[in-house]
Amino acid sequence: MKSNLSQRVAELVANGWEPVTTTETTASLTGRRPFAWWLFLIVIFLFPLFGGLLYLIFWVATSKATVFLHVEGEDIAVAGDKWLLDLQRDQHEAYVKKQRLIKEQGFLKVMWPQLLVSFGLIALWIYLLKTYW
Repeated sequence: MKSNLSQRVAELVANGWEPVTTTETTASLTGRRPFAWWLFLIVIFLFPLFGGLLYLIFWVATSKATVFLHVEGEDIAVAGDKWLLDLQRDQHEAYVKKQRLIKEQGFLKVMWPQLLVSFGLIALWIYLLKTYW
């Protein structure tokens, strides 16, 4: 396998992709699309328990993603679910930035908005359960 292709495959494997086939100049990798937590919560709210199970089955059945890599001269061409690679790259950059801010400013100073929203949603969920169940 060419060195630039093997390096790119190694990067994708580090992001959770699994190689299916590889040759000297091509590679095929599979992965999963992101899980839509907001949709899962809506389905659970509208159809308690049974709806969540149906959504999990739907996600497992439809979330397979495939990426094909091949060498063109010195460059690597990507085909397939390229949007997912771009999304992972953007999320990784945001993760690195947030980790740097946490290291510089401290956890609570950076994460307090997310913690506040999380506690608020948990309180709302408990209130709804107590009121309507």
